[in-house]
Amino acid sequence: MPRTTHRPNPRRPRAARTTLCALGAAALAAALTACGSGSSNPFDDHQEKSSYKDGAAAKSDRKSVPRWLPDDATDIDYVMSTTGDDRIIKFTTPDGTFPKQCVKGEPQGKPRLKADWFPSDVASKADMNCGTWSGARVDGTLYAWQDKDVAMKARG
Repeated sequence: MPRTTHRPNPRRPRAARTTLCALGAAALAAALTACGSGSSNPFDDHQEKSSYKDGAAAKSDRKSVPRWLPDDATDIDYVMSTTGDDRIIKFTTPDGTFPKQCVKGEPQGKPRLKADWFPSDVASKADMNCGTWSGARVDGTLYAWQDKDVAMKARG
């Protein structure tokens, strides 16, 4: 009886490797798109965004909301970094002014966070300081930010 030898088909392993690599790449792509905010900005995943009807609710919900925010402030939008002390806030007050704890002064640091409701030029308009926060009134709305470096320096 003649002896036969088995010769592997050289195409099969290559096809199997190609299929496995394609499946692995598809699984990785699916896993990456299922995570995070879907934003192309890698820092967006390190932010928390909130909106509140009034200042009392905002301060009750988050310790990081500035204590100087008046309880009767309304239309509050807030973004905080979860990896530092950067913060931005937008609000209105009944009289359209910053609270009495805030004083006229030069801006401290820069707003590092962004939001579609936060004017990109607010730092050039800032003329108020509320502790470690800087702010400006733009078209009747009050905007303020806290720069993480300013906050860290204040803590000593």
